[in-house]
Amino acid sequence: MRTLIAAALVAVLASGCSSGPEDARSDLTELSASEAMNRTCAEVRAGIDEFNRQDYAATVDHFEKARTTARIYARVDDEPEADALLDAVEYYANLAPEQYPDAARTSENFARNKAITLDQCASDGPIDEVAPTPV
Repeated sequence: MRTLIAAALVAVLASGCSSGPEDARSDLTELSASEAMNRTCAEVRAGIDEFNRQDYAATVDHFEKARTTARIYARVDDEPEADALLDAVEYYANLAPEQYPDAARTSENFARNKAITLDQCASDGPIDEVAPTPV
């Protein structure tokens, strides 16, 4: 009986002290559409910067990080732009690093998603002033 009570106490204490990924996800689920978009775009811009440095593995990492908030944004915002941004983030997150250079030169999907991410995540001014266009 004492063992059962001790096990229950440990379980209760452990659940109350959790600060793992599940806690982080629960904080994210309460984001507004604009907060989710802002967080998504911060990662998208970081991914574009890495692409321009030709660090394609880091590019993929940033787009993978953008997935969670892009999904939230698409869920809480009914506008088609939210779904389009999620699709673009998914495309870039799923593209293997070694595929980036060729895809940037030849893929219509790459070009379409580039237009979406640059259009929605441009921080200031026209797109061309935000970051060099990946080629």
